[in-house]
Amino acid sequence: MIASRRTVWALVAAALLRAGPGAAEPAPPVLAAELAIEGDPHAAAVEFRRLALEQASPERAAGYFWAAAYAYAQAGDLDAAARLLDRAEDANPALRREALLLRAQLAAERGDYPEAEFELTALLAEPAAAPLRELSLRRLAGVRLRDGRVPAARAALVDVAAPERVLASLDTYARGPRRSPTVGGLLGLVPGLGYAYSGEYANGLRSLLLNALFIAAMVETADEEQWALFAAAGFFEVTFYTGSIYGGVDSAHRFNRERLDDALDAIGATAPFAPDWKSLPVVTLQFRF
Repeated sequence: MIASRRTVWALVAAALLRAGPGAAEPAPPVLAAELAIEGDPHAAAVEFRRLALEQASPERAAGYFWAAAYAYAQAGDLDAAARLLDRAEDANPALRREALLLRAQLAAERGDYPEAEFELTALLAEPAAAPLRELSLRRLAGVRLRDGRVPAARAALVDVAAPERVLASLDTYARGPRRSPTVGGLLGLVPGLGYAYSGEYANGLRSLLLNALFIAAMVETADEEQWALFAAAGFFEVTFYTGSIYGGVDSAHRFNRERLDDALDAIGATAPFAPDWKSLPVVTLQFRF
């Protein structure tokens, strides 16, 4: 992502101020926090990393390294986030809980659910405040649910707050319908039927009409021996017909994914966490359930 002009000038101005006479102490993380809050996590990560390298205190450096890792994770650079988490833990082992939580998120975003479960299980073995433990349990259940292990997800949710409501949401998901991508693809042999199987009736009707239109065009152009137009209509018909088959597969995947996303939201597995930017380099997490 290319930084905005405002971001570039802000970084230049901050660098000049730091390099100016009388700048004995590293600047507070005002710019980095503003970049993070304003939605430029990559620029924020670069600034937090620079702040970390300027610190004489390992504890202060660790806090900024962790903030840089979090910002890189927000920017989608998971490898950079993992490297900076290593530096944060090396500088201050007391950040182990915060590092485990972020490592679990990185693993889940990579689709490595066993690794995410390992990190969350290790976090739950550590003494932690109630909100952090609550979030860890919900995320552990979410990782197991993504991995298709509904009973194991249920076991993780027994100790959360208001477990009856949360478990009821999980049971609703477990009892709910699933759609088979194979069945969706086979039904897609009849244009529109694969979409209708997954409840996408508008897409199904559109597929049916388009296929009917091009079949009619092929028949008419063949009757009139307009072979160039026939070939063009045939090309589009093959395209839309194969699209009906693949659409039946994709719509089944979408149906299942949307059900899973709804269940994850209901059990709080996607509840966000973020640092209190103003408290850095002390890492103070904020949660919202």
